[in-house]
Amino acid sequence: MNKSHDYDKILTRLTTILKRLYDGDALSVTELAEEFNVSTKTVQRDFNERLIRFPIEKEGRKWRMQPGFRIEKIQDLDNLLILEILETIARGIGSEFAQRSDRLFSKLKNAAPVPIRSYVSFEDISGHAALFKLLEKAIVSNRTLLFSYHGKDRTAYPYRIVNFEGYWYLLAREREGVVKKFHILEIENPSLSDETFRPDPELKERMEGALNAWFDPNAEPFAIHLLAKKTIVKYLERRPLSPEQTTVAHHSNGDIEITFKVTSIQEALSVLKTWIPDVAVLAPSNLKKAFEKELQKAWRFQTGHDAF
Repeated sequence: MNKSHDYDKILTRLTTILKRLYDGDALSVTELAEEFNVSTKTVQRDFNERLIRFPIEKEGRKWRMQPGFRIEKIQDLDNLLILEILETIARGIGSEFAQRSDRLFSKLKNAAPVPIRSYVSFEDISGHAALFKLLEKAIVSNRTLLFSYHGKDRTAYPYRIVNFEGYWYLLAREREGVVKKFHILEIENPSLSDETFRPDPELKERMEGALNAWFDPNAEPFAIHLLAKKTIVKYLERRPLSPEQTTVAHHSNGDIEITFKVTSIQEALSVLKTWIPDVAVLAPSNLKKAFEKELQKAWRFQTGHDAF
């Protein structure tokens, strides 16, 4: 008797059964016995002994995955819409994520897809899953992180993984107390220390308001006051410039005044440049002057290259 061959058949049968269970199927012992040409007693043993450690349960005469573990098709249109949007974002993260997400979403979605396409672009992080997993573990367990960055050994307390304009960063506080942004794909030789740390709740809250890569976690946020032309009001209402954006005045011509907080002049300028020429700075004065300088530089560059 070839025992190796028997083990292969058992493994194939168990793998097939598990895949169907995770896909949300309800399996009959009798039908499985006929399919694999084994006795019902053998299939019962599969469920009662060989697969006992998996989250399975018996409902009537059929076996299923327990709720929360099975992957079922999505029928609700709202949920299907959410899946389509998430899928397009996953495609933008990298080829490896696209392949995996396609396999997963195909199990969840109906056969007929909703025609949604997103052009959100992220830097490709395929092949860096282990690094992200390590950083996530460090953040969740409040573990000190050791790594090399730009040729220097670092010891840091990690707080958050963020994405600014498609690039992935780690926000972490170094032992000296300074919080820095580290481009994740440039982090080398990361490892976890046994040392733990207590996160600063005020710092965590401040990180929630980060708008872009110019966010300065070491600075006290300050309010800026802007005038927005009526031509862009509907866009600012649909997608605020900041989670804290507040409308403080409505003008008779349709213009509005808004306020929100930033941590640096550069963080504010990065937001404002997107909306030239339909936004103006009312306060503070140093931001107003900095914005005017940026406009003047842009004008000089443009007028000096008219020939092109």
